[in-house]
Amino acid sequence: GLFSQPKYDKDTLPSANATTVIVELTVQSITEISEFSSSFKADVWFSQIWNDPRLDFQFNRRDRVSIQGPCQLDLTYFPMDTQQCNLIFESYSYNTAEVRIIWRDWEPVSIPDPKSKNLPDFELIHFSSKSTTLFYTAGLWDQLEVTFVFRRLYGYYALQAYMPTYLSVFISWISFWIDTKALPARITCGVSSLMALTFQFGNIVKNLPRVSYVKALDIWMFGCVGFIFLSLVELAVVGFVDKSDAKRRRIQRAKEQMILRSESEQQWLSRLTSRRSNQTAFASDSRLGVTANSLQAGSALLSHQGNMLDAKCQRSHACLDNSPRRLQTQTRRYSTSFEQTQQITGEKIDEMSAKIFPLMFTAFNIFYWFYFIGMSGGIL
Repeated sequence: GLFSQPKYDKDTLPSANATTVIVELTVQSITEISEFSSSFKADVWFSQIWNDPRLDFQFNRRDRVSIQGPCQLDLTYFPMDTQQCNLIFESYSYNTAEVRIIWRDWEPVSIPDPKSKNLPDFELIHFSSKSTTLFYTAGLWDQLEVTFVFRRLYGYYALQAYMPTYLSVFISWISFWIDTKALPARITCGVSSLMALTFQFGNIVKNLPRVSYVKALDIWMFGCVGFIFLSLVELAVVGFVDKSDAKRRRIQRAKEQMILRSESEQQWLSRLTSRRSNQTAFASDSRLGVTANSLQAGSALLSHQGNMLDAKCQRSHACLDNSPRRLQTQTRRYSTSFEQTQQITGEKIDEMSAKIFPLMFTAFNIFYWFYFIGMSGGIL
């Protein structure tokens, strides 16, 4: 018969000594890894083999169960991260004095179907098993543990997160080739890129758990936001330089007009003085009184014009002497000073930015991808 002893009780231990139970685990499929619950789900065959001397055959119990195990999620390198999930087995009621639980000697954990190692967003790259003995107040308990290591497949995030951010950064650089006077178009490029990037980042992080540390994707997003923000700062600098340039040009034109007016007044006064001197040299004695009166009037007029010229010179900070050469020298000095202050223009800033921004972004990409792919130890 099945029983070597009458009145068989399945709830009684097979013998007074500790019963050894051999455990074997076959993973049929891994269905899900959840970041929100920090767990994974799998369908497994769970085999327990032990020897019961009360029976005429070796008892072999095999169950197919769906299990959910914990995962120690670390999203520091997300989306180029690797995650570790564990399954732990131990007796609920019996310590090592009553039941010993051990792994099967050969292939304790197996995954017969290679396709079951691949999930839509993860790939199983390694699994291992170990056994330990834990101390509790009621005694010692055997514990069996299976560790699964998954690597995230970040091809989805490359298409849905990284490529759109590349486009947003590139679009923000279009403003470098737009005319500096077309401020509305330049502002629209920068602000639209910034809003699109922010919206994209929000759609990604809403599907992730709220963690208090910085992830690799956060660094990428912050870097792209920084480049777009700097392009807006460059726009403000160009606008300020162009505004200052226009102001300096207005001042220069005013100075040049004042110099020309001063030169004309000086020439008119010189001709008036020469004419009055000639009239004085050839005047007759009978008209001496009239000529003296005219010279006095001319001198008064000359004095009045000179005072007006001095006042204008003082207000314009361009006091000149009567020499035409002095006037030409003064004009050249102002022109030279104005040209020296115009070495940096909005167009030159745009030209430099069109070269510096791509170089800086390329350096950022090299550092980012080499570092995080190297730390994750994998590729797509």
